[in-house]
Amino acid sequence: MNSWNMTTLTAQIHHEDGAYWADVPDLPGVFATGETLDELFDSLREGVSLVLEEDAASDAVRVDGAVISIG
Repeated sequence: MNSWNMTTLTAQIHHEDGAYWADVPDLPGVFATGETLDELFDSLREGVSLVLEEDAASDAVRVDGAVISIG
């Protein structure tokens, strides 16, 4: 039986000069950029995965709107 421990992290998303950038206050050093929200979410997924030493290609990091759920 799998046991999942879910943590919700909030990303602070900003839109400046036609591009998006975000940080995750609970994970110092996680910073992401993208020209679109899809690109931003991909970058956030990768950054969070790296910090948590998860495989960025796995489903362990899901982006739901502006909230990244680690499950």
